Amino acid sequence: MTESEPKVNNQEHKKASPSLIPAFLRIPWWASVLLAITSYYCFKYLIPQLQFTNQTFQNIAQAVPGLAPIAAIVFLLLAAFRLYDTDNDKRTENTDEEDITDA
Repeated sequence: MTESEPKVNNQEHKKASPSLIPAFLRIPWWASVLLAITSYYCFKYLIPQLQFTNQTFQNIAQAVPGLAPIAAIVFLLLAAFRLYDTDNDKRTENTDEEDITDA
């Protein structure tokens, strides 16, 4: 390796390729609320109105409205988690700033 080639740290490499779950957990809380509303509407009203030629898909489309509240609750719980996590981050930042000014 020559001096002009930058050294790649393992931690930097891991940050470059995040997995799906942490990326999904990083969305803002208000986006989770919008996803809850959208998923409820789609599951409850939009999908049952679709006409499928395959009878299996048609049966699934007729069963999906029962899953609408479950999908909405999952996204709302994610929103609550993100909102709580955001508040904790702000409190930590404020505490760190106070410690710096006291020193």
